[in-house]
Amino acid sequence: MKVLFSMVASVATAFALWACSSSPEPQTEPAPAVAQADSVATPAVEKKAEPAIPASYKDIQFPEYKYVAPYPKDYRVEIAPGISGYIVSDRSLPLVNFSVYFEQPRAPLALKDEAATSIMGGLLRRGGGGGISAKALDDSLEFISAGISSSVGTFTASFDIDCLSKDFPNMLALSKQVLTAPAFDKDQFEIMRANFLTAYDRRYDTPAKVLSALRSKVNYAPNPRLWDANADDYKKVKVADLKRLAQGVYANGRIIFALSGDVNKDSAVVMLKEFFESWNAAVAKNVKKDAKNPFQEPTPLTFVRKPGIYVVDKDITQANISMNQPFVRRPHADYYPAAVANFILGGGSFTSRLMNRVRSDEGLAYSVYSSVGNDYRDTAMVTIALQTKVESVEFALKLIREVVNEFAEQGPTEEELAQAKKSLIESLPSLFDSPEATAVIFAKGELLGKSYDHYLEYVKEINAVTADQVKAMVKKYFDMDKMTTSIVAPVSKLESIKPFTVIPQDSLEFR
Repeated sequence: MKVLFSMVASVATAFALWACSSSPEPQTEPAPAVAQADSVATPAVEKKAEPAIPASYKDIQFPEYKYVAPYPKDYRVEIAPGISGYIVSDRSLPLVNFSVYFEQPRAPLALKDEAATSIMGGLLRRGGGGGISAKALDDSLEFISAGISSSVGTFTASFDIDCLSKDFPNMLALSKQVLTAPAFDKDQFEIMRANFLTAYDRRYDTPAKVLSALRSKVNYAPNPRLWDANADDYKKVKVADLKRLAQGVYANGRIIFALSGDVNKDSAVVMLKEFFESWNAAVAKNVKKDAKNPFQEPTPLTFVRKPGIYVVDKDITQANISMNQPFVRRPHADYYPAAVANFILGGGSFTSRLMNRVRSDEGLAYSVYSSVGNDYRDTAMVTIALQTKVESVEFALKLIREVVNEFAEQGPTEEELAQAKKSLIESLPSLFDSPEATAVIFAKGELLGKSYDHYLEYVKEINAVTADQVKAMVKKYFDMDKMTTSIVAPVSKLESIKPFTVIPQDSLEFR
């Protein structure tokens, strides 16, 4: 009975609360008396018609989509001359992400240093340093669920910190201690070198890896930036080589950072001013003044420009194909109209012309796509790529040529042009789907020289593209007669597409 009484009381209480929450607001004037049923007729209340359910999903109307990208300058801070960055606060979780980029264009002077540079980038962190052993460093980071990583590329050297916000000050101190005086632990060095040797041995394990190497080999002219270290090069690397190449790796050029997460902007600025001041002092202390620079200024990649069909002989049932042509280096006026043209041709997944004809209509490939490169440092490439049965290669190449030629002559339909613009613009928010992504994209954008208005201009530029521009871009950058066609497949089954040049697999490396 007590339980029953309790349940009844609970229901009554809940009903009373609902009634209170649903009652009308108090009126400032007394409500008029309710008319008697036999004296005045009560007017009928006209109900609003419910919106009709569309007969088809195609008839559903959505409000106009409007999105304004975050503005970089709202997040940018200056720490010191040559040191700036972006702080994006998000106090929802007690996490912090911190990435620092040091502008350091560098290419090896000698081929023997390519292998050592590859190993050195990751071992800056994994090898311990500053009096902390590699094992102690790993244990310390694991204990607090934090991470530090390091890398060295052609144009930038960088390091990243991920940790709980309460540990961030200590992580700054730890990263400075380790990375400004790396120890390159011998055991960790042997492990990492073994990893590189294994990766080298397996570099052609899949047709996709072979195709990637073939595509580079037949399109690019030799350049130190493309050098490939081999097994002998890795075996010759010593710890002394890493220490020589690491001199000043985090010292030269501009410094751009991206800080996001559970941080207060003003407090973070104060903290980072102290950090970078002590960082530069530590680097200067550990760099040998008489050390020779083992690197050279990187030069832009150039193209061979020899159209044709190039084949690597591999006994597989699915031919892997990539067609390529030089494109542009951004910023360039052709980029935006070419991006719209590419979306319609093959970049728009199942809405694209290539997908509809090659896959949906003919069933020749599971996936076929096109892309336009987005590069601010080198001239990029356009690509048309697919996998198809070896027996279907000739028909697939013929069909792709027909699709491209038809598009170049007729241009896009109004519906295609509108859909391409809408899709490209509405994909913009995905770039800023987290505080970390927002901070990093702004930092990298500044390194590349993008303007603060870049993402506002993007929408305007895409919307301004015309059908005639799309036609011109297809003719200019998807000219099948100017493309190199790279194929990985059995040579004996490609007689129908001759003439072609056979490239031995063991000659794909740049040396």
